[in-house]
Amino acid sequence: MTTLTSQGPATRGVPVGVRTHLAHAALQVIAQEARVQVLHVKGPAVDPSLGRPLRSATDADVVVRPTQVARYVEALADHGWEHVTSFATGSVFEHAATFYHPSWGYADVHRVFPGMTATQAFAVLWADRRLQAVAGLPCPVPSLTAQRLLLLLHVARNGSGSLDPDYERAWVRADAAERARIRRLAVSVGAQVGLAAALGELDRYAADPAHDLWFVLAHGGTSRLEEWRARFRAAPGPAAKTRVVARSLLVNTDHLAMRLGRRPSHGEVAAEFAGRLTRAVGEARTFLHRTDHERRQT
Repeated sequence: MTTLTSQGPATRGVPVGVRTHLAHAALQVIAQEARVQVLHVKGPAVDPSLGRPLRSATDADVVVRPTQVARYVEALADHGWEHVTSFATGSVFEHAATFYHPSWGYADVHRVFPGMTATQAFAVLWADRRLQAVAGLPCPVPSLTAQRLLLLLHVARNGSGSLDPDYERAWVRADAAERARIRRLAVSVGAQVGLAAALGELDRYAADPAHDLWFVLAHGGTSRLEEWRARFRAAPGPAAKTRVVARSLLVNTDHLAMRLGRRPSHGEVAAEFAGRLTRAVGEARTFLHRTDHERRQT
């Protein structure tokens, strides 16, 4: 079957930003063929009224209804998309897998949007969706209020705070009524802590298990040990916490492959593990020394 993703090198020489528009269209065609519900987010899927540069994106992002993720991943493979990173290794939230297509470039397929913890989050966003033309094809996108919330959650993850242009677009330019709608939506999708991190209100959630992780993301400059401690605290339940501990000891071979530009050898994985262990020991000593010093000061 001839589809948008079967044209091979048709986009050679096309600027990356333009190719990202085409990637969104390709992802939408596949979703329609597979009868999968997806929402297009970020990049060219952002409402023009928010004033984001149309060609600034380098990859396409879609959020998939969680119960349909496996079907969509299979459909992507059938259309020539290659798996680059898995959901488990993609980020601290384990929210997205990265795919690559020789014609359309990179795509991030989200099974959840980072910061949204409610099980009904996708359903809430889908219920208020709208259509927006991307590369001439109508694509489902979140409502304008939801897009503002998504941008703010991304601001929090980037750690750029009020200096991020998206903070001004999504929050500063919003009137009081829209800000209230953003806050209500955050409650509906379980994104209160992430939104608080973006708005500089994280102290309100000091007792929340996710507080430390958002603090690390929003402020940066912390050690890997502190990040893993925050991930452990945020993990919901014993099974998830066990997975965090296990992954903290292992090499992320997907990311290592991206760094090398090829799959790593056994020797390279072993060397990476040794370096990781050495850094962890050093960070642990620094952490213990700092903790002891702070205790002596009190």
